[in-house]
Amino acid sequence: MARPLGFDRDRVIVAATRTFWRHGLHATTAEDLCQSTGLGRSSLYNSFGSKNALFEECLDSYLAQARARVDALLGDADRPVLERIGLLLKAIAAEEVDRAATDAPRGCLAVNTVAELADGPESVEALRRIGEDTATRIHLLGSALRAGQASGEITREVRAEGLAAFVNAAIVGLRLASQGEAAPDRLDDIVASTMRALRP
Repeated sequence: MARPLGFDRDRVIVAATRTFWRHGLHATTAEDLCQSTGLGRSSLYNSFGSKNALFEECLDSYLAQARARVDALLGDADRPVLERIGLLLKAIAAEEVDRAATDAPRGCLAVNTVAELADGPESVEALRRIGEDTATRIHLLGSALRAGQASGEITREVRAEGLAAFVNAAIVGLRLASQGEAAPDRLDDIVASTMRALRP
């Protein structure tokens, strides 16, 4: 199959990301990628080099978009910190409910990738990218939570860095619970419990 006219790299990345997200890196075949992107095998490899290289480009795009959403919510200085954290958690829960309703891939591509590739020597680069993204995300959360502690909105019984790791773990929990087909009210319970733990 020749490269389609009007080849759009961004569209191909979106389609390939969805395929990797649904099946995982190892289970995704070249044929799966050809079907989802509309590219022939030779066009796919000529454009991206290899399946792993395409996956890493998809992962980078996914992480950048996810980080931008977190940035936008946590960086809204017009809202109290506790409200910002609540909006972030509720947005993730709502996103998972929407995905379940539309049969979109559930959970998080990054979380899925860590679970799939944690013991694989060939996955060092992907795990490094995810590790850097997680560190950035926890730093953003920590900065917001530190401001909330200073204003009295957030408990001071735990350091901001520890609370940031806790909130990040709650986010991972929401993603995994969704993959386990948890009901929407169970996701709401995770959000409510996390918010209670943050209050003074």
